Amino acid sequence: MESDVATLQNIADTLKEEPLASQRVLAENAGMSIGLMNAILKRFVERGWIMLTNVNLRKLSYAVTPAGIAELSARSQKFAKRTFEIANKYNEILCKVVSDASQKGKSTLVLYGNSYIKFLLVYACQTFNVTFLEKSASEPITEDAFCVVGEQCEESDAARLVEQGGVSLLELLEG
Repeated sequence: MESDVATLQNIADTLKEEPLASQRVLAENAGMSIGLMNAILKRFVERGWIMLTNVNLRKLSYAVTPAGIAELSARSQKFAKRTFEIANKYNEILCKVVSDASQKGKSTLVLYGNSYIKFLLVYACQTFNVTFLEKSASEPITEDAFCVVGEQCEESDAARLVEQGGVSLLELLEG
């Protein structure tokens, strides 16, 4: 079902760019054969997600129906809900980690390299009055700070930084 909705999204995106896209174009953009696209379009018509219209004797036009749009919307809402749940979980973990570091006398957190969730580290530092700094993954560990290695570091840099006393952000989140 999830792959059907992903295919429906691909079809909707293609039709948005090219409203009269042929079955061949839909298939190419979805990375599948024309035969498979034909079968999928028939299934989507049966589900009420796609509507077919004859443009002329040889050409069909495809449109995503309100039911198809509702299915895509529901998928987007599920994705957003899951994303927010994960962000909240990570925020709780990082707030606890920063709070514990603060209680152990660490007044600075240094993020080495990049992280997709840097904003959560910044928030946790602000909440617990800990200074947030960023450094390149090539720099040495700061001895008197709580040092976190971002998940976007190269493996060799991450291993070196952890060996020097840094903590992997991914390991913090895995608990």
